Amino acid sequence: MSLVGATVSTDALGAFLSTFGYNITDLRCEIKDMKLQAAVDVETHYFQKSIPIVMGEGVMYKAGEIPIPHLDKVVKFVKSCKEPNTIIRYVSGMFTLSNGNDEFSVPTYEGILSAQSLSRAKMAISAAQKNGWTKLGRAVLENHGTLEIDSIKDLSTMSKVAAKDSAIKVEININDEMIITAGNSRGARMCRTVDIDSQAKSAPVETVFGQHMPDLARLMPSGSVQYHMGNRSALVLQHMEVDALMILKHQEGVEN
Repeated sequence: MSLVGATVSTDALGAFLSTFGYNITDLRCEIKDMKLQAAVDVETHYFQKSIPIVMGEGVMYKAGEIPIPHLDKVVKFVKSCKEPNTIIRYVSGMFTLSNGNDEFSVPTYEGILSAQSLSRAKMAISAAQKNGWTKLGRAVLENHGTLEIDSIKDLSTMSKVAAKDSAIKVEININDEMIITAGNSRGARMCRTVDIDSQAKSAPVETVFGQHMPDLARLMPSGSVQYHMGNRSALVLQHMEVDALMILKHQEGVEN
């Protein structure tokens, strides 16, 4: 099997690998176009992003896919590293990280759990990009605009105030306000109004997520994002400054 590998910033690698979601245990990465890229598609969300690799004379660069198992152990090793750069390699079923005199190796596997529906998700996203994000699969996305992601990244307080396992409702009303509400009609509720720049003729929409929504939104890098949202459908967050795309999936059966 051909060697795949590259050198990346240790700090960037640690931040990259540890921010795909609370329910991600493995990861399929790809070295391509001078970047380390990865995406996940699970019940709660889709998330793709990339970081640049270190380039220079004598630095390893072999493009290809890298399946990473036991993501928690990999992240612990990277965060313990002292040298500024780390070499990431995959060959003959073995995933390896090298940092100075320290090395971490673990056998890996092709059936990465977080990537099992990735091909289908990427096909739907490609079609959505071509139609201007008016549809994502069978879901109609009716409201579009921009917002500052930091305005929804610190919503963890809402989940703490509301009852355990309570829903997170996201509503965009006729006044072009995004109102995020945690809780339900029978208990404590907390709301936040988020400034958005909604496109003209965008329809009012409302959708519901589970309590994981604040933790997932916090994974997006700071800056401006384009959003696309449907009624009882997904909330798409496309970063306008860096390579990051998150799709928060509407949770059927979650009551608000």
